[in-house]
Amino acid sequence: MTLGRIRDKLKAWIWGFFSSKEKIRFMPDGPQRHAGPGAFFNNVQRFTLHNPTMTAVHGNQYNTFTNAQGDHSVVAQMMGLLSKHIIRGAAHNSSARSPPPRCHPDTRIKLIARITAWFEGQTSLESLLWITGPAGVGKSAVVQTFAEYLAKFQLLGASVFISRPNKRDNPHGIFITIAYHLATRIEAYRHYIIERLSLDPELLSGDMQAQFIVFILEPFVGKKIGTGGKRWGILLDGLDELQGTDAQCEIIQIISTFVLEHPDAPLVWIIASRPESHISNTFDNDQVRRSYWSEHIPIDSTEASEDVEHFLRSAFEVTRKKFRHSVQSDWPSDTDFLKLTAAASGLFIYAQVVMEFVRDSGHADPVSQFELLLSVIDRSNAVPTTENPFIHLDALYQEILSSIPSTLWRTTRQLLCFSIYYGRIDIGSFVLFELLPNLLTLRGMSIFFGVTQNVVYASLDKCRSILKIPDWKVAHKDRLTFLHASFSDYLKDSKRSGAFHVGNKEDAQQEVISSFLEVWNKCSGDDTSAASVELVWQQHCSKLNHKSMSWKAEKFHTILFHDTIFDIATIVPRLLLAPMSPPVYESLQKVHMRGFVNFASGFRDLPPNIYQPSGYVSGTKDVSPTALEKGLLREVQLRDLVFGHLDWKEMSPACARYQSSPSSDEPKALHRPSIMGNRPELGEV
Repeated sequence: MTLGRIRDKLKAWIWGFFSSKEKIRFMPDGPQRHAGPGAFFNNVQRFTLHNPTMTAVHGNQYNTFTNAQGDHSVVAQMMGLLSKHIIRGAAHNSSARSPPPRCHPDTRIKLIARITAWFEGQTSLESLLWITGPAGVGKSAVVQTFAEYLAKFQLLGASVFISRPNKRDNPHGIFITIAYHLATRIEAYRHYIIERLSLDPELLSGDMQAQFIVFILEPFVGKKIGTGGKRWGILLDGLDELQGTDAQCEIIQIISTFVLEHPDAPLVWIIASRPESHISNTFDNDQVRRSYWSEHIPIDSTEASEDVEHFLRSAFEVTRKKFRHSVQSDWPSDTDFLKLTAAASGLFIYAQVVMEFVRDSGHADPVSQFELLLSVIDRSNAVPTTENPFIHLDALYQEILSSIPSTLWRTTRQLLCFSIYYGRIDIGSFVLFELLPNLLTLRGMSIFFGVTQNVVYASLDKCRSILKIPDWKVAHKDRLTFLHASFSDYLKDSKRSGAFHVGNKEDAQQEVISSFLEVWNKCSGDDTSAASVELVWQQHCSKLNHKSMSWKAEKFHTILFHDTIFDIATIVPRLLLAPMSPPVYESLQKVHMRGFVNFASGFRDLPPNIYQPSGYVSGTKDVSPTALEKGLLREVQLRDLVFGHLDWKEMSPACARYQSSPSSDEPKALHRPSIMGNRPELGEV
């Protein structure tokens, strides 16, 4: 098939996603499969089945259904176990990414045609493609569109759309996620995975190299699954957003080695990322260079500028139809439109944010919004350059954030900062754990920071064009989502965001630790029994709702209570060993330490069915709070160093640190507690 025919085929296919009435329309869940003439039970009204075994054949893909209770139970159990370790919401058709970025019809046609030709083996023999380009050029839209193309023709093996601001960035889950997707699509591979995990569930705990051997090398090379059949596409988008630069480079090296050593394996890999120096250097390695073909997407190329202009024209056409009672048919003028396209300078992210801003449902006045946008462009009075392509995008972000009332900005900053940084808590040399998932939901954040529902939405309302804000009905399970990674990049970069800088990771972690301690101090008093503390917690939660709580809300608050106590019990003992900021130190001084230890000990002794932190899988992580161990650190005044009285509230800042050995009751060392920047001086006992 020639490139011209491929382009025509792609163009017709892409247009199929969009209705004639509205050219810019999103499909939240990607391509849908509907029962056709060959589907099971088509037009059947009455039927009886006795011990059936049915096989549905879709091209080269087989799905077998059986009523064998034992086999079905094992399949469900092993697939369930596998699903608990995947990166959730990372698939091309996941609702967590709705609406996903997607190439607009008549844009990126040549680029996707080249990628399609490469995949079909017309232009290259390499089995690895690197799609690269600066932030905002539309790499994710290209990968999303190609993923949907492969899914339509049942050639998609797996898709992982990594997102740092939305917490889809755990390197440990990359190859497990790929394995899960492959297992849902390839029957022989599913049988292999179920057999391997049934024998050794600990395979899921291996490092990336070990995972790749078990989940990719053994089945597709050793067992030759899929050999001689069609090739499956494995898509990784946003590799540069994965946690850890070493992990990013290791993934490139693992995949490149695989495609070089096993060119006949039925897997084709696509990696999309920004050209960060460590990633570029890895791809430039002599051995890696022989394994891949690359597509670079520039910002201000002629093709990119034309595509952005086409997108904007179509977007304004949709806007005129949607607001036909308030918008003239000749809006916007040619002069204003050209001013906008010049500001976009081929940057798709800018064009997308602009149209979300203009069509903001909160204003329902696209003409006024567009006039405001033009004034922002005029005020910036600059031309995007290679060194600074985000001048106009940053000006728009600043305009949006400037519209937030100053009285609400502190809450807005807390919510944005929490959503960006709080994947895990590090204290000194201790790397703790990822915060339990309920705390990261919008409702969890509301309770954690003590902010009412009304204030939460008021503080985020002006950001609806750049954030996906879940409705309160689902806020107990959905997170605040960044529609574009560039917005989180802007907030983290003080040079770009200025007064709207949310702080760095270290500052954020100190703030969340202070908040944990404040939560404990608020819910505990003289009575630190489990019933008393949880009662105060429930009262605290009820005050933050504008109406009476449903039983589902109460259940969520109870689960969140257990999760929060688990986090606090893990943090406090580690905190006593590390330098701390003054706010954390002040919060820690308020903790009734003896009461906390008594409470935590009782909390530990609750039956497992009552206390089980959400997000922790029994058998895969230690769920015993570290704070409950015998060697809990305690601080006492030197003059009160009596081993029967350990009460923080009665102590002054001049105090000693005592640690008991697991095998001895003798103290190890004494020193003064440290505030951030002042290291403790150790002394002999």
